[in-house]
Amino acid sequence: MRNTEGYKSCPHCNARLATEDTPQNTQTLSPAQHELLQYLDALDGPDRVEALKWMHDVVIYDSNEPLHGAEKNALYQVKVLWQLIEETLKE
Repeated sequence: MRNTEGYKSCPHCNARLATEDTPQNTQTLSPAQHELLQYLDALDGPDRVEALKWMHDVVIYDSNEPLHGAEKNALYQVKVLWQLIEETLKE
């Protein structure tokens, strides 16, 4: 059963189901998100990944300072960031 918005409703639970002609991405990017994607384009993306990996390794292997919870979390976030950039570049 279709409603006026282009969705079908499940006959059992009335949940909205997308149809083939329903837009897949209804959310638009903010200007900051668009700028980030441009910054991580396919030409410069690998250099950005290498820079993040280098920064991560310098902090871990070349520092004499002990790493505490906040520092370890920040380094993990850097690692997640470069992995996400790599995945974006594969697409």
